Amino acid sequence: MKNNEIAIFSVSKTITQRISNVLIERKIDIPVYEFHYADVVEKARQLIHNGTKIIISRGGTAALLRNSLNIPVIEIAHDLHGIYRILEEARKKSHKIAAVGFPQFCNVLRHYQNMTNDEFKICQVYNHNDIENVVKNLAENDYQLLIGGLTVAEMAKKYDLNVIMGDTDNISIEQALDVAASMLKYINKESMKLAMSWSALNQSRDGVMCLDQSGEIININARGFALFQCNIGEKIFKKEAFKGVYGSIINEIDVKEHVIEIEGETVHIAIKHFANKHGFYSIVTGSKPEITGWPGSRATKKTDNKGFTTTYTFADIIGRSPVMEATIATAKIYAAHALPVTLLGETGTGKELFAQSIHHASTRSAEPFIAINCAAIPESLLESELFGYADGAFTNARRGGKPGIFEMAMHGTVFIDEISEAPLAVQIKLLRVLQEKRFSRIGGDSLINADFRLITASNKELGAQVAAGAFRQDLWYRINILELRLPALKERSGDVMLILNDLLAKQNKQLRFTPDAVAFLNNYPWPGNIRELQAVAFRLAVLFESREVDVKTLQALCRLCATNVANENGITLPEGEVVGLLKKQEKKLISTVMRQTGGDRTKAAAMLGISATTLWRKMKEYHLETM
Repeated sequence: MKNNEIAIFSVSKTITQRISNVLIERKIDIPVYEFHYADVVEKARQLIHNGTKIIISRGGTAALLRNSLNIPVIEIAHDLHGIYRILEEARKKSHKIAAVGFPQFCNVLRHYQNMTNDEFKICQVYNHNDIENVVKNLAENDYQLLIGGLTVAEMAKKYDLNVIMGDTDNISIEQALDVAASMLKYINKESMKLAMSWSALNQSRDGVMCLDQSGEIININARGFALFQCNIGEKIFKKEAFKGVYGSIINEIDVKEHVIEIEGETVHIAIKHFANKHGFYSIVTGSKPEITGWPGSRATKKTDNKGFTTTYTFADIIGRSPVMEATIATAKIYAAHALPVTLLGETGTGKELFAQSIHHASTRSAEPFIAINCAAIPESLLESELFGYADGAFTNARRGGKPGIFEMAMHGTVFIDEISEAPLAVQIKLLRVLQEKRFSRIGGDSLINADFRLITASNKELGAQVAAGAFRQDLWYRINILELRLPALKERSGDVMLILNDLLAKQNKQLRFTPDAVAFLNNYPWPGNIRELQAVAFRLAVLFESREVDVKTLQALCRLCATNVANENGITLPEGEVVGLLKKQEKKLISTVMRQTGGDRTKAAAMLGISATTLWRKMKEYHLETM
């Protein structure tokens, strides 16, 4: 797998081959590119967008990249041995030689001349546009052979001159690679520290905003974004609400307490100024009186979530596979921000588990978390569930009206599952809520401010739904700010047994699995993901009376089809037990679970890992509907 955090821009085919040899010898897989100088900046920016953090290059290409980019550019040094090799080759072809290059190359050439008294012309340039004029002048003065890089070679060809491309030795390349590796390690370590600090800052109940010397907002936490109504890059001196503290900011006077009003709401702020050898900055902190310890403010009020609280946190997510650890790490970063999150993944990958965990780790964790599934609510009712309705909005409407989910989740989080199933009419209204930050109840004539964090989920590719015209493109852009793809269970190497043993432990069941059974479970494709694995755990807990589970048990009792594993591994395995035996076991399982739940079909369906509709159909098939 390529390390795309480092990229190498070569300046000639000779150097590309030498770099490739070094990479092979050191067993390093770093991409090497050769681009025309006119394209290098654009290509570099594309790589940076895709995660490149350091670029290695040399000569004019390195100088151009260094002046155009905001990431480190490490230059492969020109060495005396390389100069000696190319001059030896040049002397065989001509005695009138000119070398054209950028300052670093020319400095080494002069140093070589001082050591050897070798005679050749050195032409220094500072940008690629100067090269053609220099080469043209050399051609007019009867020079027939030039030494230089890609652009020099192009110009030499244009003026019918011979050229020898610059070279370098392996030591210089290795030194550049070592510097890049060391620098990358430092950058990643500092990035992690910064991410941790920023996540901690976003857990603060106070709004925090950082200003530079000109009053530009250079950073702001999630609470500050909502409280101050400010964005990164804006000038604080253009914000009318902060007019009373302009003088304090300009004159670098600390402010312990000051009351401002933002959109009709009272906010208490404090300002602290800091200076060091690198510059000067100011920190503005703020909070509403209801949730602060400011003198004279009301006591903190406990939020009434009306039962809309989270059950799960990140600590409840079981998995040590690299892909799962990376997914959790990304989700924790998302939790620190108030932007919409889209969860994508197959059925049963834990979308609501992640949604609850993100809410619990956010600054809104003390506020309501309300989930709704678009596929589970009839189209005619979905709009009223989301937006609520006013008194007399329609026949049989509740007296006094009814608040919708958006209203009940005020200051909290709304999780919309299976958003791909939302009718287009509802999509349009949801888009307006996200754009205007306001909405009204059905049949209502007053606007309600929308203050909630939106998390959506879908097991369908919404991009494909947009292309098919089944989902609005503008809404897709609004909700897909932060995207999180949840890995399927088959992609989570090593997690199956961890999760299965945890599920069994919750059922007070301890089982030992044969090595073949473990291999079978790890290779099974799990089309139902965690939900299917959960069903296996329940079946084993209820129906299996021995201590050791083998492959035969998994195929018969748990209905895991051997052919599914065969298809994954390219092997042909025998079919499982006969259909009659499976149906008999299924009937027994449903009957046992229904007794355990006291006839509660909703709980029974959850334990079995099937929908309530499927449970009802199977009970009717096995004549268990009277239970």
